[in-house]
This record gives sequence, C-alpha cells and structure tokens, in this order.
Amino acid sequence: MVVSALEYPEPGILPARANETPATILNLWPEEYLEGWDAPASRLFLPALAETPLGTHAVVRIAIRGTGIAATVTGPIVAARRIGGQALVPGVFLGLEGRGAAAAAYLERVAKGQPVDWNERDPRYAVAWRLVITGGRGRFWATTVNVSQDGCSVTWPGPTLAVGDEVRVGTSNLFGPSMLASVCWSGDPQRAARSAGLRLLLKGRAGRKWRSAVEHAALGGAPLV
Repeated sequence: MVVSALEYPEPGILPARANETPATILNLWPEEYLEGWDAPASRLFLPALAETPLGTHAVVRIAIRGTGIAATVTGPIVAARRIGGQALVPGVFLGLEGRGAAAAAYLERVAKGQPVDWNERDPRYAVAWRLVITGGRGRFWATTVNVSQDGCSVTWPGPTLAVGDEVRVGTSNLFGPSMLASVCWSGDPQRAARSAGLRLLLKGRAGRKWRSAVEHAALGGAPLV
C-alpha cells in the first residue's frame, strides 16, 4: 500500500460495512468542527482514528466546546490523512448518510450558534420508524433518525418544511391516530435528503402509544444519540 498524506481506498476494496470502532469521544471548537464538515458532500473530517483501516464503521460522540451540546455521528471511514504537518493534522473522513448526516447537520447548527431544540432534553434513541407527515406542503412518508419522549428527528425525500410549520404525524402500525406536531428545526434545503426536528403535541391514546413505543425502543437496546 502506498503511504501518502491523504489515503483513499483503491476501487472496489471498500466494504459496505467493516468492523466497528469502539465509541470515540471528541471535544471540538465550533470553528474546528465547521472546517471539517463538508455539507454538500456529506463528509466530515475528524482529527482522530488516523491509524484505523479504511472502510471501518466509526462511532464518534462529538461535543461542541462552549455549548454543552453533543451528538453521536456514525459512518464509514472513506479516506484518511495518515501523515500530519504544520497546517494539517492526521485524521479520517467519514462518509455520512441517514442518521449520521442528520447528526452532523445538527452539530453544524450548534457550531454556528443557530437555535436548536432539546439542549436540555430527554434521551434520544436511534430508531427508524416510518411516519406519514401531512401539512400545508403535502403528504409524504418520512423515516425517524432518532426519537424522544416528546419529539423526533426525521428525514425524507420531498418537499421542504420550514421552522414553525404545523403538521400531522401518524402511522396506524405505531400509535394509531395521528398527532399534531410543530417543526422546531429544518435542515439544509439544498440537500436532496430533507431533515427536520418535530416537537409532538402528545395527547390521548396516540400520545400514550408514542411514549410506550419510545420506552420499548429504549428497553430493546436502541442506541442513545
């Protein structure tokens, strides 16, 4: 293997998912995080794991210094900088999609000082539930990235949602009647995969079933994010 300052896998050798690294904890300054996050490419540079093999699935808990806010980012290592220098530090690039991309976008808003929800919040669990969202921008299916006792983060291909939009969320398989929700944050509208945070108005049977489903996910070992 050729050793270089920046290493990419040879065509065809990167597995869909390799061994997973033990959880890594990083504390990054806002400007440090933003410099490493390439939103259009959905790629994140981290000054860690430089000796980890390409293709390894990394699990990294990132805290933004000075904010008290952290999130867990997961994704495969798609490139590595094995050798550092005066201006460049060793590290790896993660290719992110789905939950990993949504967590990275959340941390981007934190690093920029933009309003985010759930700074002090109930635990959130990484589960993928299919939900039907209906509102002024149409009706479409979305998938949860993570859920809590009072809300969820969702991703979908389709129309954008704006902060403050009111929508109705439901799926008969999960909690029966639909629930009202408000959009408390919205991801980059230029990305093909939309993302948003929803705060649910939990009432009646639907509210009880939602909280029961979240508790069941927690007891079933769903990862904390």
